[in-house]
Amino acid sequence: MSEFWKRKIKTYFKALDFDKDGYISEDDLGELGRRFAVSRNTTAEKRAELTRKFRRVWQKFMKCEDLKTSKRLTAAIFIESMKQQFYDPDFVALLTQLILGLFELLDVNQDGYLQPEEYERWFDDMGFPEEAFDRKAAFDAMDTNHDNKLSFDEFIRAYFDFVFSQDESSPNKFFFGPLVD
Repeated sequence: MSEFWKRKIKTYFKALDFDKDGYISEDDLGELGRRFAVSRNTTAEKRAELTRKFRRVWQKFMKCEDLKTSKRLTAAIFIESMKQQFYDPDFVALLTQLILGLFELLDVNQDGYLQPEEYERWFDDMGFPEEAFDRKAAFDAMDTNHDNKLSFDEFIRAYFDFVFSQDESSPNKFFFGPLVD
């Protein structure tokens, strides 16, 4: 995998490291799901559903060979886990379900689209200050039909482009915020 791809996956890692301790744990994923759900005032059922999806992704990450004795992922192990599951259709299906749950949660007005303000709130929840990067440019890159809203199809294509593409010119490279070094 290219160094550029590794930078993107490290950026993904940083977004998932809820408590910013340099590791991803099951608690990080649970808290991330809880934060998104609570900030959007969702039902207990919706929060539980998202938490289950995050936990299934966690269990899939834990299948990485280097995790026999640990319950936390370092950035290096996260990258290795992503590499090992890169072409696994079950992993892709699981990620699709997780991103669908996230999309539904971010879609506060439940119109089936993400408006610019709903998208921006996601970065607020992840703790990225507005000045960290151009959120509008990131939104516009995903909005491929230029209707000023993101369909699930546009959102999931941007996510998978971020996770799997090694194209440095991809407009979706900021899906999880500014790339780390």
